[in-house]
Amino acid sequence: MGENPNMHTLVADDKKRVRIPDAKPGQVFAYEKDGKTITLSEVVKKKTKEPFPPGSLLKYFTGPLGKERDELETALAKGCVQGPE
Repeated sequence: MGENPNMHTLVADDKKRVRIPDAKPGQVFAYEKDGKTITLSEVVKKKTKEPFPPGSLLKYFTGPLGKERDELETALAKGCVQGPE
């Protein structure tokens, strides 16, 4: 069996910790054991878009959409509010 230049020997310390030389701080790995073989795979997070990026709701409070909303609320309120009789 030939030696793999990408394979490293790692030793666990007394607290079962192993130092991975190429790992970056905060990197997350999945641990899988299949018989005598242990596999570590990097967990890659999907980049998610913010549902409401900063300023995205501003269009609902200003501009044409804000005016349309204000007019609709005013019309609805006129039908609900009773004046003095």
